[in-house]
Amino acid sequence: MTAHEPPGTELLAAVARGVIDLTGIRPSAFRLPYPASLQLALDRVVLESITRRTTVPRSVPELLTWCRERAPMEWLFLPRDFLTPGARLIHPTADEPTRTCAELASLGRHGALEQEAQSLLSKLADTCGSPARFAQCRDFLIRRPVVLRFDPMELLQPSLANTWRLVKDLYGPVPDHYPADGLVHCCSGCGLLAKTDTAGGRWCEGGCLSEDLKLDASHQPGKALVLPLALRLFLSLPGRTELEVRARLGDRSAPLLAVLGIHRIPGRNGEPLDYQVQDREQPIPAAQRAAEAASGLDGQLNVVVPDDRTRSPVYRQAFELALPPGARVRLRSVSEFTASEPTDGTRRGHA
Repeated sequence: MTAHEPPGTELLAAVARGVIDLTGIRPSAFRLPYPASLQLALDRVVLESITRRTTVPRSVPELLTWCRERAPMEWLFLPRDFLTPGARLIHPTADEPTRTCAELASLGRHGALEQEAQSLLSKLADTCGSPARFAQCRDFLIRRPVVLRFDPMELLQPSLANTWRLVKDLYGPVPDHYPADGLVHCCSGCGLLAKTDTAGGRWCEGGCLSEDLKLDASHQPGKALVLPLALRLFLSLPGRTELEVRARLGDRSAPLLAVLGIHRIPGRNGEPLDYQVQDREQPIPAAQRAAEAASGLDGQLNVVVPDDRTRSPVYRQAFELALPPGARVRLRSVSEFTASEPTDGTRRGHA
């Protein structure tokens, strides 16, 4: 845990990683032994609970029930405003790890999920051999996190064949807890996997509102392909917004650190401006990860988020207050960032 992270963050991140690891091994999730990461997280939560003389989870299944039904601040020593109201590690009706869970699993020195996405992209960049070829492959992955109907004739066309050859090993079968009644669904909005039969109605990984959710379906689940969860949530999901931003900026935008999704445009007086598109539920963990990304840059990092993230001042305020002192990070909505030339001022973090 770093000096600016609140107590309990490291343990919460460990529980989140355990939940992610458990999901990755289904359908054997309920066979013993559980993933070592989850069992160790349970042991640590029990010790923390005993030390604080609070209720102790008696088993892994009970800890998972807590993750589904209770806010982490109710059973871990965390500031009450560290996560947004209603945050859970497991979605209460879809029974899948939430985006909050994925974001927390990427925190700290043992962070795993976002780091996995970066590692996969780094290997792809080495395989591609040129920035231009890697950019084509990266955009392909953004646009196609799920391939519902694998069509070799389409993917072997001259315009796609070389790209598919480079990225095909990143795809795998759809996890078997997604197909329902012989169908695999994905959200036509965010492009990620979806479910139709949860107690709360339709649900998708990207968090699109259920009443607005439109789904595409494949009747051949065995032929559908999907990227790993790490790439779906930390490349393809923000990538949809990134494509919009890049389209608005036109030729001014060029990749700087493409693996991290950091791009550069000329700012006022010809000074370069760096930006990274994020789409995350939790502003405080998002600020922590942004500060880490900015630490490797010479200047300011503009973090660009979908407009709905900043419609309420709560997200922006929580993000800015969570920045460590001296962090050269500025939060902008898509509309703010693309409406006019961004400035090159520096946002100072708070203690």
